[in-house]
Amino acid sequence: MTENNKMEKENPGRPAGTVGAKMLDRMNTSHEPIRSFGFPLLPWHDQMQILDVGCGGGAAIAEMLKLAPDSIIHGIDYSETSVEKSTELNKDFIGSRCFIRQADVTALPFEDNSFDLITAVETVYFWPEIKAGFREIHRVLNPSGTFAILNEGSDPDNIDWPEIDGFMKIYRPRELEDLLKECGFRTVKTEHGPEQIICVMAQK
Repeated sequence: MTENNKMEKENPGRPAGTVGAKMLDRMNTSHEPIRSFGFPLLPWHDQMQILDVGCGGGAAIAEMLKLAPDSIIHGIDYSETSVEKSTELNKDFIGSRCFIRQADVTALPFEDNSFDLITAVETVYFWPEIKAGFREIHRVLNPSGTFAILNEGSDPDNIDWPEIDGFMKIYRPRELEDLLKECGFRTVKTEHGPEQIICVMAQK
């Protein structure tokens, strides 16, 4: 297989190229049930500072812009294709209420105590250094803020997802809760939705 073919292979952990862009479009639609379950559980209010980690195709940010009026929303993703797609979808707000950049969760380009809400929608599966990511999120979350993990899969023994190139791990709710507490989060709880959908919420 050539390098170009490798780049064009569909990989939800790191979307790339034309194939990745098409996959992100599908994800924007297919992840709607996760957002519909999890977002109403979160503490939305006006003038929030929000970070979406692993912003993918940008649909989560588009909904946040409506749910939190006059808020500033930052999105990061380590996939260049994801940054491009998310920026295009939210182009009307880029530079005013929305700022999207390429970055890694283990080295967030933000100051301590910067955000009221941090979300990770369908992304922690692909973090090979999840504890490093959680510690960085803890650092940039403000003392009264909330970190929310929204996952579609939460039972690795009863899920039939294809293998991908690179790291992928499906976490049980208790695993995520224990990892979050180990990384300094004080209060952690999980809400269960349809099938295997979960929303794990943590406070600093």
